[in-house]
Amino acid sequence: MKYANLRLRAAVGTATVALVLVGAAGCGGSAATGKATAGHSTPTTAGPVSAAAVATTSATTTSSGRPSATASPALPDGRSAAYLTGLDSTHGTVTFDLIEFLTGAAAKAEWKKQHPSGPDGPDNDYLIVNNNTKLRTVPVAAGAHCVVLSSLGSTDTKTVSFAALPAYLKEQNKGMTLTPPHIAVQPFWLTVKNGNVVKFEEQFLP
Repeated sequence: MKYANLRLRAAVGTATVALVLVGAAGCGGSAATGKATAGHSTPTTAGPVSAAAVATTSATTTSSGRPSATASPALPDGRSAAYLTGLDSTHGTVTFDLIEFLTGAAAKAEWKKQHPSGPDGPDNDYLIVNNNTKLRTVPVAAGAHCVVLSSLGSTDTKTVSFAALPAYLKEQNKGMTLTPPHIAVQPFWLTVKNGNVVKFEEQFLP
């Protein structure tokens, strides 16, 4: 497992803002694929989900034309962190690279395990672990909420529709270095219910 310090260009303070992700782009322009990155964020309310423990799903199509989750979902119900790699508003799906977003004691313990003679913990008290770059695709529920940062480096948020999310991220990440297949600098939190993503939350990183 490799680690790389993760920083954004302009950020002040610590905060955890909405998030949900898929993709392969490091924050602040550093790649995150196949690595762990360190930084800081306020601990989240949900624990990390292991990428290795999640199976891939194949979506079937309902009479409405939108995909539905199968009995073997790519993500269990709950909240999981990921880098976004694809958004299909026409067919209602999101493709992502699942990660572990560790904070507090969990981030410190993992950091010390990998750096026994190094500092006490990662910079800014957060650690992103991405040892499995397998991409997963999950159906998105109609009317899913997408909570995004008003701008990179800001903790202010706004809500956009799923249909508007691809264009919003393209504009937000203008001028930033993205490593394909990631389509956003910041990771996201995906909230899944009955096998469908019902909420996207962009994670603030200092």
